[in-house]
Amino acid sequence: MPTFVSKAAEKVYYEQQASEEAFLAWYLKQDHPTYETPSVTVDNVIFAYNPETNRVNLLLIQRKAHPDLHHWALPGGFLDKNEDTTQAAIREVFEETHLKIAPKLVAQLKTIATPGRDPRGWVVTVAHLIYLPNFPETQAGDDAARAQWFDFSVNPETHQLQIDGIPDHLLAFDHSEILNTASQVIQDSFETKPKWLNLLPAIFSWQQVETLTKQFTGSNLADQLLPYREAYFIPTDTLNKDGDDNTHTFFRLKSEM
Repeated sequence: MPTFVSKAAEKVYYEQQASEEAFLAWYLKQDHPTYETPSVTVDNVIFAYNPETNRVNLLLIQRKAHPDLHHWALPGGFLDKNEDTTQAAIREVFEETHLKIAPKLVAQLKTIATPGRDPRGWVVTVAHLIYLPNFPETQAGDDAARAQWFDFSVNPETHQLQIDGIPDHLLAFDHSEILNTASQVIQDSFETKPKWLNLLPAIFSWQQVETLTKQFTGSNLADQLLPYREAYFIPTDTLNKDGDDNTHTFFRLKSEM
């Protein structure tokens, strides 16, 4: 084993002159222990269209353990050693809500490493945004006392998401900030690729598009939505809905967003 005049010289040797095998062996013994290791979690913003109310709902779980005992939270938890964040998101959602989510529905939203965001220590979270194509029943499990769908609205000026019956101070950790990030991403998507359209039923009316738009923005954007007809929709039969006197043109998506 070579000798070195200083720790700095040793570091230079193994990083720049030794073989990679020798470097890795040295790194695990000498250099790696000098770096603190954060815990990694996943948090999942999950939306689904409620056909009974014609509105989108948000899935939350109520925590049954410290920290933030009894607070409402996004489904999620700690990353296991041999899984990626998509796998962790799918596993944690199933453990806490009994919902099975297809990998293609899981999209990364943001990585958040704000110091002090979790009182348990240094915890980095990878947030995901998930649009479910149906409105499933839930069953609480693992460290969730309850799993429940909530209605919500969005402030048209601040774009902040407000959950019906759940003030921000009853949301765990920094989950209100994660929700506001999701809301802003949705606002931005109106002019790029509105993936939230995947929430619509297989056959939907123009009125349903307007309703979802108003819920996600807090504003009436009917005129701005007109290009969607050509870009994303295929008209189906024109029908009388619910036997009323108004005719409604129905659509389906050209393809999954």
